[in-house]
Amino acid sequence: MRYVLLKFIVLICTTVCYSQTKSISGTVSDAMGPLPGVNIVVKGTSNGVVTDFDGAYVIQNITDKDVLSFSYIGFLTKEITVGDATTLNVTLEEDAQTLDEVIVVGYGTQKKSNVVGSVTSVEVNEATSVPTTNVSEMLRGRAAGVQVNLSDARPGGGSEIVIRGNVSVAPNGNSPLVIVDGLPFDSLNDVSPDDIANIEILKDASATAIYGSRASNGVILVTTKTGKSGKSTIDYHGYTTIQTLTKNFNQYDGQQYIDLKREANRNRFTGEYLNDENIFSPFELEAIANKDFVDWEDLILQDAVIQSHSLSYSAGNESTKVFSSLNYFSQEGIIPNSGYDRGTFKLNINQKLTDKLSLKGIFNYQSAKQDQETGNLNFTTITPLAKPFDDEGNLVKNYLGPSNTAINPLWDQRESEDETKINLTDINLSLVYDFNPNLSYTLKSFLRNRNTNRGIYRSSLHSAGDEGIDGLAVISNTFFKQLLIENILDYTPQINDNNSLNFTAVQAFDEQLTEYSQLDKSGFTNDALGYNGNATTLLNSERSVSQRRLLSFLGRVRYGYLDRYLLEATARADGASVFAENNKWGFFPAVSVAWKMHSEPFMENIKAIDEMKLRVSYGATGNQGINSLESLGVADDLPYIFGDRTVAGATASSRLPNPDLKWETTTTLNAGVDFRLFNNLFEGTLEYYKANTTDLLLDRSIAGTTGYNVIRFNVGELENRGLEASLTTNIIRKEEFRWSLGTVFSKNKNEIISLTGELDENGDPIDITDTYGRRLSVGQSINNIWLPQYDGIYQEGDDIASSGNPLAQPGDVRVVDQDGNGQIDNRDNVFINADPDWYGSITNTITYKNFDLFADLYIVQGATKLNTVLANGELWKGSINGIRAKYYTPEYPSTEYPRPKPDTHLHLYSFAVRDASYVRLRTLTLGYTFPKDLFSKTGFQRAKIYLTGTNLLTLTDFRSYSPEQNPLTDSGTAFPETRNITLGVKLGF
Repeated sequence: MRYVLLKFIVLICTTVCYSQTKSISGTVSDAMGPLPGVNIVVKGTSNGVVTDFDGAYVIQNITDKDVLSFSYIGFLTKEITVGDATTLNVTLEEDAQTLDEVIVVGYGTQKKSNVVGSVTSVEVNEATSVPTTNVSEMLRGRAAGVQVNLSDARPGGGSEIVIRGNVSVAPNGNSPLVIVDGLPFDSLNDVSPDDIANIEILKDASATAIYGSRASNGVILVTTKTGKSGKSTIDYHGYTTIQTLTKNFNQYDGQQYIDLKREANRNRFTGEYLNDENIFSPFELEAIANKDFVDWEDLILQDAVIQSHSLSYSAGNESTKVFSSLNYFSQEGIIPNSGYDRGTFKLNINQKLTDKLSLKGIFNYQSAKQDQETGNLNFTTITPLAKPFDDEGNLVKNYLGPSNTAINPLWDQRESEDETKINLTDINLSLVYDFNPNLSYTLKSFLRNRNTNRGIYRSSLHSAGDEGIDGLAVISNTFFKQLLIENILDYTPQINDNNSLNFTAVQAFDEQLTEYSQLDKSGFTNDALGYNGNATTLLNSERSVSQRRLLSFLGRVRYGYLDRYLLEATARADGASVFAENNKWGFFPAVSVAWKMHSEPFMENIKAIDEMKLRVSYGATGNQGINSLESLGVADDLPYIFGDRTVAGATASSRLPNPDLKWETTTTLNAGVDFRLFNNLFEGTLEYYKANTTDLLLDRSIAGTTGYNVIRFNVGELENRGLEASLTTNIIRKEEFRWSLGTVFSKNKNEIISLTGELDENGDPIDITDTYGRRLSVGQSINNIWLPQYDGIYQEGDDIASSGNPLAQPGDVRVVDQDGNGQIDNRDNVFINADPDWYGSITNTITYKNFDLFADLYIVQGATKLNTVLANGELWKGSINGIRAKYYTPEYPSTEYPRPKPDTHLHLYSFAVRDASYVRLRTLTLGYTFPKDLFSKTGFQRAKIYLTGTNLLTLTDFRSYSPEQNPLTDSGTAFPETRNITLGVKLGF
């Protein structure tokens, strides 16, 4: 019995001993030393700790059977069973897949750590959080040196992308080259956002020279998604967006407009107000009496909806990989009759035909329709003393009464139609033959057909039909075809472990054909069929055809020694049909070197530096951004009447031919440093560049006595220089909580170094006014405003007599008499640079368990713009409505805004030059990813829901619908930019 009792006690003690827990301590390091912030967690539990600054840790309540998981960004996760150990010192290995990320560069790919040029990768998930088909807007604030300016806010509109400032004065001379899946695209918006896998931006000459032509403005490389080996997957992404008006100004309401008009007609000598009968028309007096005031914005604008649905399929094995997608996007405009619908289909196939031969095929089809509001729609300056509807609520044509011919904008909007239909087909086939693992040949072919049909119809009731033409239609068709053939040879000889070498040679032929036809007709029997109806009168017929061809030869060599010293040299020769017979060819070489400083033995003990790479490059790129016939002498159509017949005729073009026209060439020096510090706590890039463009393709007006009006010629030099910086800080890197902060900064300045060399009577270089109205002057930016300098508003007691404008009165606009001669003329004009001093963004990304939060702040500082509404003299006469301001009155003398008066203010344009800087909360996204085990029995592999706000808050002094838009353009009120709220879902099967 005693023996049995002893065994029982021993058993209990043993059980207790085995069930006891313990603590484990140790340090975590990599090849460079201790790693702070490493996550250590007991696998399958929430018990975990983080290493301190010295890489040390202590974790409690551990049993011998527990498995500890050590994880850290940029390193492979390591799992260790505890056993009987009480101390575990762990060394983590770098994740080569993370640190040696492969990115797309010109004609191939390259490890990011070995890139010697200025190449920036865009975070696609952040970029595509903006609900739009305008892919250009997705690049805003994502990369240093990339400036995006809104061109057209209407549905289906686009934006202008400028990389590292303006390097050309030619039309379309500053647009970057867009390459999608290795092939040139004429528009970035032809790519569906949900199909994008990667976006890289090439900025310096060493990175872009391999593209030679058009690459002087940078290159945007887009790679679309492809099929993956393994289990088939189906993904769905859908969202709904509500668009609302956003602006930072108000217009005068009915009573405020009455006060403005009374003030404008106030007697300037006696200070007395005139009787209303002497100011307002009988119709306006009746509106005032009945308080018939109209808020045109509220009447015309409406909230609008965006719908987007994307469905994709991916599958593959070792021989075949397939990716296919179907996308539908629909956007209503906040102006009625405007909208955009687009459907796209994409098929990517990679097929291995033999062990050495493979086929890559990409097929794209797009069908889109854009509806636009009627032209000259203006709701910013229309008087609120109006009657757009009769007593029965029916729309009236003359909103200022039957005796006034002014047309109700709602009337013309109702009686008009303007739609554009686009059908796009792309076929891309590539054959790749691998002679051996080191040598391959690729034959790449690309065919694009784009048909654009536009139909505009003004009904018999439209103001355009007032002369009895019974409907008016303009029908146009543009057919664009592009054919590209490329032969690519790639050779990577195996030398030894210390030396690496790669050769790439390409021969390419690119042909683009554009055909344009237009018919104007009238006399429609009825309005039922719109522009598709039968008409009795042909008003005009137009037809034009243009073609451009490019033949190219290029080569590139890359050399690396000890994976530490890198050299790359590129040369490309382009022959372009758009240039004159004597100068069709351009040659564009580039060379770049890089030094991986962190790989040097003397850097091994500097634990704060994870990566430090220095880069320097110098090279040339070309620009052919002119129309296809501008170097030739062409004839203009000039039919004439001979007897009772109209006979075809022609006359010499107003453009003087230039047989010596040649390439515009940009040479760029770039120096940069890429770094990662303190165990990836900080990572970023700092770059300086200077680009000089010579032989500028300038369109210049010439004296009519020559028989011509304009000539395109090469002249002068333009310098472009700037500084760029990007920094990402990985503040918190725990397994369940991550927080990173990113900043991008860009500063650019361009300056005209020389022009024609001609001097005026004072020995100063003669300025040139180009066909865009820009005044080009040596020492100045090409984007400038040339006006007298605004100097405030005249006040009582000012010395007006000697101010240069002796007839001015208190409340008038004051400008600076620069030469002090007592009068204001062109000699007092100054140049004001319209480009921003700098621009950038701040991004904030937080992930906590299944939640993620992304915020994007976009900043533009020092930009200048002329506000066309404030510059309109009719506003200050009280003749039209406009931007509401606290204007000058004798009782409340404003120092900011002039006094309304019945005659035209002098120097309103100087007054209207305004600071257009702004800070915008561009994107705010909150998402939740559902746990996988929640859908384990439903077939779902992943599911996410998110809420996104776009353009939520804008801080700016520029009074408009957007700080990048003028409130009024030549064709009416600008289409307002909107504030968007989006609810979306992503599902994976």
